[in-house]
Formats: sequence, C-alpha cells, structure tokens
Amino acid sequence: MPDKASDLAHRLGRQAEAVCSHYLSNGRREGRYWLVGDVRNTPGRSMFVRLKGAESGKGAAGKWTDYVAPEIMLRPRARRPFCAGSAASAQHNLGTSGRVA
Repeated sequence: MPDKASDLAHRLGRQAEAVCSHYLSNGRREGRYWLVGDVRNTPGRSMFVRLKGAESGKGAAGKWTDYVAPEIMLRPRARRPFCAGSAASAQHNLGTSGRVA
C-alpha cells in the first residue's frame, strides 16, 4: 500500500497545476507557485503550492506551505470554530511537509 500512496503523490506532483486549478480554483498561478487562502479553497495568499520542481525532496513539485499565523491556529476550537480543519496546516508549520491532496 505505501508504494501506491507514494506513486499517487508523485503523479499528483507532476500534475500540480492541473490539480490546483481544479481543487483550489479560488487561487491563481504566480510564477512557480499556486497561491490560495487555504486548503479549503478560500481566496487569499496564505498557502502556496510549488508547481515545478524535483520528483521528491525539499523542492518537489506539489509540496505546499500554509503560512497561517500560529497564534490563530493554536487557539481553542471552541473560541475559533473556523480552525477545526487547520491541523494539517499546524503540523506542516511545525516541520512536517505536505503534498497536494
């Protein structure tokens, strides 16, 4: 199973722009990156996805980063219900890298 997941991640990375334009349609291409508000397709410029790059590693195509302010993400969910889906962003900002899904 891990080989299949890895293969899927590589294939999605090779098609990063098509994946982003379909699933993150409120964003736009800017240079080598797709910029959008967040993984929920909110308009904005907080999250970016690398469109071109190596097959794997630090500069791989399909890798994403979300620059949501940590003090917003780490507030209790009861006070900030819109943060309920930000666990992936928090993990990524704490050092775990992600790929377009």
